[in-house]
Amino acid sequence: MRVALMTNNYKPIIGGVPISIERLAAGLVRMGHEVTIFAPSYAKSEETEQQDVELTNSAESGICEEQVFRYATALKHFIGGIVLPNPFDINIEREFRKKSYDIIHVHHPMLIGRTAVYLSGKYKIPLVFTYHTRYEQYVKYYTHGIGRVDKIMPLYLRTFLRHCDFVFAPTGGMQQYLTEKCRVSPEKTGVLPTGIDEKTFTATPEQGDEVRAFYQAERMPLLLTVSRMAQEKNVAFLLESLAKVKSLYGKPFRMLMIGEGPDKNMLKMRSEELGLEDTVIFTGTVPNERIAPYYKAADGFLFASRTETQGIVVLEAFAGGTPVIAVKATGVEDVVDDGINGFLTGEDTDEYAGKVTEFLNLLQGEDTGCMSCEKLSANAFQKSSLYREEAVARKAVRYYNDVIAQKAIQKKRDIRLLPAG
Repeated sequence: MRVALMTNNYKPIIGGVPISIERLAAGLVRMGHEVTIFAPSYAKSEETEQQDVELTNSAESGICEEQVFRYATALKHFIGGIVLPNPFDINIEREFRKKSYDIIHVHHPMLIGRTAVYLSGKYKIPLVFTYHTRYEQYVKYYTHGIGRVDKIMPLYLRTFLRHCDFVFAPTGGMQQYLTEKCRVSPEKTGVLPTGIDEKTFTATPEQGDEVRAFYQAERMPLLLTVSRMAQEKNVAFLLESLAKVKSLYGKPFRMLMIGEGPDKNMLKMRSEELGLEDTVIFTGTVPNERIAPYYKAADGFLFASRTETQGIVVLEAFAGGTPVIAVKATGVEDVVDDGINGFLTGEDTDEYAGKVTEFLNLLQGEDTGCMSCEKLSANAFQKSSLYREEAVARKAVRYYNDVIAQKAIQKKRDIRLLPAG
């Protein structure tokens, strides 16, 4: 099968969509399918810096550089390193015509999404789409209601979704959202999560100990979050909660915040204002191939974003056997089983701080009435096994084949309905 994966962002950008695309492509290629990723180009300096990483990752995942077609960008520097793609680049269609694709799988409704709709219609190729992002929520953060974009977005999405032959949701909760809020027919939706390569997130206890030693956390609890440092990720909520945890717990603990983003400096300043300079450490970005020891080192993973459709880092934490304490939200609720592999709370700093403090006390052996940390960790790892990369790729192929078959039936039906010449 020949699959065209189309996206508005990809490596070197670090984020949920690029990770999801790379893992899906890797799984499909290992199954023997031919995959081309249509992704925007980035500034030459960035591409040069990332070249070795790109080649290393491709060797590990099975994705060759020749399978990534880089199309033009309208703005090389847009928001936080993200580029603004040029979906009108004529080379996209030129490259597309070189192969006879069986299916187009697009990962954004805007920009390249419109190009995917055009190519699907012109060449009569089935079009599927993954709803990765709660776009209407992101719009609130980045437009602040300018031009009532937040009102227009749902209308645009519903129009775009009508052009898709099938729509994937990363979780059951998001599938329900698509059918109820976006008015997608239930028979046109299915659940396809982001796959996890457990080997990537498995580290030895010794590697975990090295991380703890580096951050001087050998004799204290170590908490972790991995997130883009941006408003929509709700990192400020974590800081406010941690200030309360520090007071409630009354003993030293360490919190590592991994990631970069436009709000990083502001968040560091807020951390100092809250008196967390000896507790919270902003590590910057840690490449995927080096992050497993961090998950192994951490006793618990904190997560507060409410804009996720799945929360890939939550599953990565689970793959490392790390329980998660998260704010209750669509997508995350499908993954975190409260009291089983982690804990869920409302978006209230007192409630969240109380649960984190309870978890820290549990680590110290106190009887809090909760499941043991060892059992929470084992359950977390077991949950991650449901999302193995290979299983997700096989599921995608089953969906692809069904969509292709339905499209063929529809074509025959349309031909029979044509008026006789």
